[in-house]
Amino acid sequence: MNERELLMIPGPTNVDPAVLRSLSQPTLSHVSGAFATILKETVDDLATIFKTKGLVLPLAGSGTLGAEVALANIVEPGDKVLAISGGYFGDRLADTAATLGAKVDRINVTWGAVPNLDEVERKLSDGGNYKALLVVHVDTSTGAANQIRQLGVLTKSRDTLYVVDTVCSMGGMEVQVDGWGIDACFTGSQKALAVPPGLTIVSFSAKAEAIRDQRKTPIRTYYGDLKRWKPIVQDPTMYFATHPVNMIYALHESCSRILKEGLETRYARHAKIAATFRAAMRAIGLQLLCEDADASNTLTVTRYSDTINDAEFRKTLADNYGVTTAGGLGPLKGKTFRIGHMGNVNRNDILATIAAIEGSLEHQKYNFQPGTGIAAANQILSA
Repeated sequence: MNERELLMIPGPTNVDPAVLRSLSQPTLSHVSGAFATILKETVDDLATIFKTKGLVLPLAGSGTLGAEVALANIVEPGDKVLAISGGYFGDRLADTAATLGAKVDRINVTWGAVPNLDEVERKLSDGGNYKALLVVHVDTSTGAANQIRQLGVLTKSRDTLYVVDTVCSMGGMEVQVDGWGIDACFTGSQKALAVPPGLTIVSFSAKAEAIRDQRKTPIRTYYGDLKRWKPIVQDPTMYFATHPVNMIYALHESCSRILKEGLETRYARHAKIAATFRAAMRAIGLQLLCEDADASNTLTVTRYSDTINDAEFRKTLADNYGVTTAGGLGPLKGKTFRIGHMGNVNRNDILATIAAIEGSLEHQKYNFQPGTGIAAANQILSA
């Protein structure tokens, strides 16, 4: 394994050495007072990052589990939910609800675009009596950032619960769980929170907790039942299931570093790195999947020209330059590549990535002026 490899996929992301070192600390008892203090501090920091006073649960598992836990607590068989499907993970969130027995209506959005807010409002107002609105903030397949603040306004005046997947945004882009009326929110550890894969974090509003208490049918999850976890968060020395102790160490360290950087500073860093990368790709002559107004600050999906072979391009990046990137998903497979610029990514990382992309394009005899991407990037970074 090359320890200097630059991981520029949209998760997992590069992990700070201090966070990695925290994983090697001796494993404590998961019900000890010492571990309880660490877990409590971590939950408090997560609440600050989520901007919520609601229940926050860090659990062993991936973002996929987070989606299931969020929905399993509030959705019952036969409930109608409205899902915004504009990418691979929007489709998966809708499929998760359907698996739990919900009747799912979808608003299908072109990959790389965002939904029309008037259309969403009409759908919510047309007598659908929807139990929940489901949306992915940033779909990892497209890099489009849905307008979750504005969508939250549409549910505030209704009984509709608001469920948001922030796997690819939390910690890198602004999310205000309470301020934007989000009732169930979930993320994963391996993206902008800059922790290795293995944790999902789920938050619930008081409204969502009340819905869980009022269920007419038995809940379809044992491990993911918020009622089983809430007493543990209140008193971490109690036992329900074994915590992933060392992963909580890593999350504790990373949350501390995130808050030390400052959330607004962190969001600004992500925005500048994203603008830098987009400017470089355009200078090279490549097209981006998303319009700037719809683009996220955590990843970018770039289209290939007809002359570029996807597999060869990304292999050259990895073999010759030590930069790992991701290919396209679904209908974008073979037509795009994805760059994750979130978590700990800094100006040196993004410049190295742009230089590697230029080198790999030269390798395939792509017609452009070498150095134009780097020049465009430096203009943004020096501003």
